[in-house]
Amino acid sequence: MSNNYGAPPDNYGTPYSTYNTQDQHELQNYPQTSRPAASSGVVLSQQDFLSRTSDVRNEIRTLATDVQRISQLHQAALSGSDDSAQRRLDDLVASTQHRNNSIRDQLRSLKADVEQTPLNFSGANTKKSQWEVLNRDFQKELQGYLQEEQSFKARYREQIERQYRIVNPDAGEDEVKRAAEMDWGSEGVFQSALRSNRTGQANAVLGNVRARHNELLDIERSINELVILIQDLDTMVIQQAPAVEAAEEHVNNVANDLEGGNKEVDGAIKKVLATRKKKWICTGIVVLIILGIALGVGLGVGLTTGKISTGNSSGNSTKRSVEELDQALVVRLTELPVMLGLDL
Repeated sequence: MSNNYGAPPDNYGTPYSTYNTQDQHELQNYPQTSRPAASSGVVLSQQDFLSRTSDVRNEIRTLATDVQRISQLHQAALSGSDDSAQRRLDDLVASTQHRNNSIRDQLRSLKADVEQTPLNFSGANTKKSQWEVLNRDFQKELQGYLQEEQSFKARYREQIERQYRIVNPDAGEDEVKRAAEMDWGSEGVFQSALRSNRTGQANAVLGNVRARHNELLDIERSINELVILIQDLDTMVIQQAPAVEAAEEHVNNVANDLEGGNKEVDGAIKKVLATRKKKWICTGIVVLIILGIALGVGLGVGLTTGKISTGNSSGNSTKRSVEELDQALVVRLTELPVMLGLDL
């Protein structure tokens, strides 16, 4: 038998597919608790969304109970204490796989609703958190189920090895390992083993080996389906990552823009202060120049006045000229800042 663990089997979707017509009829009556998905573009109200999550949560609890029951039936089938254990195990595994697919489809529908819900919707965060909890709980139960199946896969293989040693007590370890890997469903392999030991006990034991081989194949199919289902759930989570990354990138861009804006404001303030400082310096220089001019003119007028004749008419004329010159200087000093465009 070639172990193709990890690759989808040819009859994927039909775990433990040896159940009979009556079993199929029972599966058709399997209660459907899932509701139809919301129409595209129609967002569920928070009440409807929480009602659906409650249904999914109940199905996940039922799955946990089913996994415990499957483990018990595996044990009964291995011990051979219950002839009907294998048939009931087949039925329960098939219905459990059906339930798993139903839960997955409901999670997909709820995920689509979460993604369609506007961010400003009052229940948007509640929807998202509820979906994440359900998805995480479902994956946890599937992982537990997968571990149970892998454990019983090893135990079925060990039983095949023990039973083969009964028929071939002289077989070495390598031969026993090869026997556990053989395709006991093949009539040629089974008849070849019978020819090596034609006792009645050998016939019965090899029949058990063949049955365990078929059960082992069923477990491998179940394991493959669980692996694929878990990968589907991982994909649903990953598909939400771009939206989260885009939001984080937007926040980072806003922070960078604010930091850049603050730097530009600081630079502008420094430029304004520097400009004002230069204005005051220029104003001071201009005032000093004006005072120098006024002082020079005043001294020149004073010296000229001393040399003027003492005549009354000439003295009065000179005095008026000095007064008029002083008034003109005051007016010019007042108008000078305006002419220079200085804001004093």
